Amino acid sequence: MRTKRRIFPALLLALVSLACFLPAQGAEPKNVVLLIGDGMGPEAVGLAVYYNRFMNGMDKRLNMERLMAAGNTGYCLTYQYGTVVTGSASAGTALASGVKTRDTILGKDHDGRSMKTLVDIARQLGKSAGVISNTRLTHATPAAFYAHVIHRRMENEIAVQLVERGDLAVALSGGARHFIPAGTKVEDHPDLKGIDKQAGWGGSRRKDSRDLIAEARNKGYSLVANERELLALDAQKTEKLLGLFSASGFPSAIDRQPRHQTGVPTLSQLSEKSLEILKRNPRGFFLMVEGGQIDWVEHGNDVASVLHEVLEFDQAIGVVMAFAEKNPDTLVIVTADHDTGGLAIGYSNYNPPSPVKLPSGETWKTKYNFGDRSIFEKMAGQKKSFLKMFRDSQGNPAAFKKEVEENSLFKISEEEAAAMLSRDAKGAFPAPKGYSEVFVRAAVSPTASMAHLFGKETNTAWAVGTHTHTPVMIFADGPLAEKFRGLLDNVDVPQIIARGWGATLPAPK
Repeated sequence: MRTKRRIFPALLLALVSLACFLPAQGAEPKNVVLLIGDGMGPEAVGLAVYYNRFMNGMDKRLNMERLMAAGNTGYCLTYQYGTVVTGSASAGTALASGVKTRDTILGKDHDGRSMKTLVDIARQLGKSAGVISNTRLTHATPAAFYAHVIHRRMENEIAVQLVERGDLAVALSGGARHFIPAGTKVEDHPDLKGIDKQAGWGGSRRKDSRDLIAEARNKGYSLVANERELLALDAQKTEKLLGLFSASGFPSAIDRQPRHQTGVPTLSQLSEKSLEILKRNPRGFFLMVEGGQIDWVEHGNDVASVLHEVLEFDQAIGVVMAFAEKNPDTLVIVTADHDTGGLAIGYSNYNPPSPVKLPSGETWKTKYNFGDRSIFEKMAGQKKSFLKMFRDSQGNPAAFKKEVEENSLFKISEEEAAAMLSRDAKGAFPAPKGYSEVFVRAAVSPTASMAHLFGKETNTAWAVGTHTHTPVMIFADGPLAEKFRGLLDNVDVPQIIARGWGATLPAPK
């Protein structure tokens, strides 16, 4: 009995001590990291989960699965002001400002009034803020957190707003072409010479002589332009960091494998360096991490490329989770702005399996192919994105056939290649037959045609080449994570964060 009496106070003391180091449920988060998989509907999440288990072992779990298991899981509605389907600008504005707005509008409500964002609130509270993406800094999702324009295509103005406000501690992405003077090239700018040609060179898109890179330096920004420079940077000596790693967006993740090295950092490397810089602020920080090219390759219906993008995004989630484990006052949220493409892995009557004699003596057979490990082996065998194969062929059917057969496990005839490369009377590539209304991006029509042709090999099908209405997943861990259970609206996400910080955003209309 005496032994039990001694153990109980010791156990109580241990529990009290543990409580001191763990954030109370519903407590205010010091730090918030919002990770957005652009276009990452539940179908893309499922694709990566199934791939990981079938290829690496049924006991293997992605970082996002570990986050789901440790935290709270829900779904988000994504509709924009007045319509069922959303655009990325309005979806980004909803996640940044908590208001519904019209297509193409960034940082403004549906009446055109500029809205406060989570970055603004963080700065007002003395916290640091950062945005990182593998698209462009001036692209819709990252821009929604710091800019206010009537149309997302105003990327030159968006770049001006980023530099002129000058209060982002970390801004890392592509899009250098919008920061350099008209008539100059990215590769010739003294601060951008580190950008590798494969990462993406190109001329300025500005119409004026402003050198926003030089202006950023004058505002105290350190500059990096490739993976080597980023990793060598001393975060302890860096107050503010601007990283521009390509003229436009990053090359696709599948095209940045070891055989296609470009010097472009991964999302996990961008995340890790950002956290090293941001954590120096004793008041905390807000960081938005976008896996933006999930959406890009989904517009082209390239399932293997989607897989590479989601897995790279998952690695960034792992970096953030590791940080949160050491800093339990950090709220980690993973969601998407919308679904893109309507991907499905279905069963078909193409190449059904042979009958199997069972140990019971019975014979099992089916007339359908439900998709086994081999579909993922075919995805894993793809070495280039469909778009890169198409571009590298330079419109030559024989070269296109060679590209496909050297960089994937698919076969294509020269006649099929010629059909995909053909153009209509206006010089555009035709969309897959019967799908012209939902494939609005002519530049990726050949890749969508490839997806339709090769889909039988991977049991995959796509509904559209645009966004869909599908609710997206949301999962969170850390202080306030319990608020992200069940069915939410995307405008709820920043509203919950703001209230958790004791601040307010405009009420959604």
